[in-house]
Amino acid sequence: MSAATEPRLSPFPGMDPYLENPDIWPDFHDRLAAAMSSVLNTALPDHYYARLQSRPELGIVMHQGRARRINPDVTVVRTEMREARALYETGGAAVLELPRTQVSPAVEFRLPDDMFRHPFVEIRSSTGGHKLVTLIGILSPANKCPGPDRQAYESKQQEILASDAHLIEIDLLRYGRRVLPSFELERQVAELDPAYLILLSRSPRRGDYWIDFSSYPVSLHDMLPCIPVPLQAPDPDVLLDLQYLFNRVYAEGPYSRMIDYRVDPDPPLEDEDASWADRLLRAAGLRDEVELAAQ
Repeated sequence: MSAATEPRLSPFPGMDPYLENPDIWPDFHDRLAAAMSSVLNTALPDHYYARLQSRPELGIVMHQGRARRINPDVTVVRTEMREARALYETGGAAVLELPRTQVSPAVEFRLPDDMFRHPFVEIRSSTGGHKLVTLIGILSPANKCPGPDRQAYESKQQEILASDAHLIEIDLLRYGRRVLPSFELERQVAELDPAYLILLSRSPRRGDYWIDFSSYPVSLHDMLPCIPVPLQAPDPDVLLDLQYLFNRVYAEGPYSRMIDYRVDPDPPLEDEDASWADRLLRAAGLRDEVELAAQ
């Protein structure tokens, strides 16, 4: 395989913290959910299927201590205003002996949608009315900030936990308050202090006054786990290798071209992790001594 066709892999062993940037995350989120659905559909028994669904969000995140929208302002996508005006100006009275045969230039605008559509994955059974069996959610930055997006996610979380569907939540974001269904679980997870967290709640392991969770805490130094995806009894779990999925999404996406590893990630790393990442990126040839000395 030539260098031009070799898959481009992240320099990090697991999750790449540079993908958490609010300007990069939505693209990664979409691609990860789509790849997850595709991989599951090749592994599920015939009477199950995985499909993408989406939830609307306002896209409000915290950035450098301030709330901001991820979506861009209205942008001009073709023809600068001054250029268009110059084409209309004649310098005097407009005299037309014949009708013109060319369309006048337009200034075209792109208006962003007020709502984001963040995908998640549903596994349903094609028998028995296409019942929801398992919901796999990927948390967004807006889910981890106070506001309507978090409230909507918490409502959906409680709805699933009160049903007979299984729930898997994938949190690949270091910043923000985790969306956990109880303060006690939040306390226990805080003691582990993972960079990333995957939670699994199986529907048979929920009682009137308790809920059991399986957690997969992940540090920045770890590979992402291979997790079980529960189905309806008596069907066995299907395995979902999150590191395989991540590598596939990174290799097929634009990230090796769009990320500048010479600068620190946004959000930044803690001191110890920043030093470790610095050594890792230097060893991978993505930072050199001159750049490091200049920082």
